[in-house]
Amino acid sequence: MYKQIYNFYNSFGEYFLNLYYKNKVNIINPVFINEQINKNSIKTLLIVCSPGFNENITNANYLIRIGFAKGWSEKYGKAVLVSIFDLEKELNNHEDPVIFISCYDFTFLKFPFLKILRKYKLFVWVSVHPRKLNEYEGKVILKKDELDFEIWRSVYSKILYVEPNFVWNSCNNEKFDYWYRGWVDDGLNWQTMHPAIDNSIYFPDTANEKFKDIKISYVGGYWQDKSRAFDEYLRKYEEIFFPFGYSSWPYKNYSGKIKLDQERKLYSNCGLIPLVTSPSGWLIGEITERYFKAPACKAFCIADENPTFKDIFQNGEFLISSNKEEFHHLVNEYLLGKIDSEFWRKKGYEAVIKNHLYSNRAEQIISAL
Repeated sequence: MYKQIYNFYNSFGEYFLNLYYKNKVNIINPVFINEQINKNSIKTLLIVCSPGFNENITNANYLIRIGFAKGWSEKYGKAVLVSIFDLEKELNNHEDPVIFISCYDFTFLKFPFLKILRKYKLFVWVSVHPRKLNEYEGKVILKKDELDFEIWRSVYSKILYVEPNFVWNSCNNEKFDYWYRGWVDDGLNWQTMHPAIDNSIYFPDTANEKFKDIKISYVGGYWQDKSRAFDEYLRKYEEIFFPFGYSSWPYKNYSGKIKLDQERKLYSNCGLIPLVTSPSGWLIGEITERYFKAPACKAFCIADENPTFKDIFQNGEFLISSNKEEFHHLVNEYLLGKIDSEFWRKKGYEAVIKNHLYSNRAEQIISAL
């Protein structure tokens, strides 16, 4: 009797917990389809979205998935954003779909369903290998709500069980060998794959006077880890620095949220967009979508010392600093009018538009499956 009552309340609580989380996935426009591709040639990509995905908040969680959806549909016909809670049902609506899923998504999946997933082609966006997490955790300063290492550890066995076609993240060879090689040692295939450009959103848009007087600007969230980089790289320019973002910055000229079409105009027209990430990003060589989307709008950019950025691009394509001292030297040269910013706008744009569209990433995925 007591066992029956326990099971009832346990399943009852799980039902409402799942209902609560399900409402935290906000997908407004789920389907991306290219009508120009013959129906018999269409390959469908299901892009899994978990709690935190919200089409009303245009952060990296949103932009990367939307970018992959558009790039895939352009090349192969159809992509669908799918709530993690609807994935099992959605699998039955498509013939032999490919699945884009992240390690975080596995938090919401139980082993009986994982057995079903093993039948499909899928690739997993992974984090630092779990055997390296203690070291990584000891070297970064993050609040629990910024990066939950226990989630990474808890999904490890689930990822291995589904035997994905490949796992991936963005880094260079050195950082892969140190932080990610464990996935290959576990018997999984690896792909180094970077974010890219959604060129339906990010393109040169110079017909705007609104942002031309801004000397330095940045668009992005502000939190503890990134704040360390911002204070080292950007604080000294506070009087002429105008940051935008969905979270408030403790800077004098914080200018609030900015819509995507205005973000594009900002990049295209303001003086300088610094490409600065965070100490945790530098440590593992993480490349964010910012390194591509700003140059895609012909922004004038000066990059930090991210080692992966240096490996992706050739000398002469971008101004890339080796450390914060060189970064400040380059910024000061720009402010003194000693750098031909128009030359570097053109070079940066040409460098990213050549090989870094999301359609290029779709081709990489197909080759790796």
